[in-house]
Amino acid sequence: MLKEVKGDITKIEADVIINAANTELIHGGGIALAIAEAAGKELIKESKEIGFVLIGDFAVTTAGKLKVKKVIHIPTIDYVNNKKITYKELEKVLEKVFKYCKENNFYKFTTPLLGTGVVGLEKEKVREIIKNLSEKFPNLEIIIVEK
Repeated sequence: MLKEVKGDITKIEADVIINAANTELIHGGGIALAIAEAAGKELIKESKEIGFVLIGDFAVTTAGKLKVKKVIHIPTIDYVNNKKITYKELEKVLEKVFKYCKENNFYKFTTPLLGTGVVGLEKEKVREIIKNLSEKFPNLEIIIVEK
């Protein structure tokens, strides 16, 4: 099931929140910063311990003070190698994340429209990717959150 809401992604209760990250998991701006600040020091500490995550992969950390169980970080930009995620890469990593959520009994999660900020992906194309994937995973409740 797919829903769309306007609001603060850090305030929504769910099992998981998806974070639009960079490959170094340095949460310095945008949604990543808002999530890190709301979660607290534990998330930042775990992110530093994980270190580098390739575009096309994801990392899972504690949710700290957020109203979710875990935060899944999907890198959409690699500042070190000057690379941005493509629509195809985004689709593949989101499918991996959806499978991970299903396998780990995380049935409700929130996500921003990944890559539509600094990376510059088109909102409608990202929305369509999420919508199409949600149809493959009917048991998941996916909430797209925009400000």
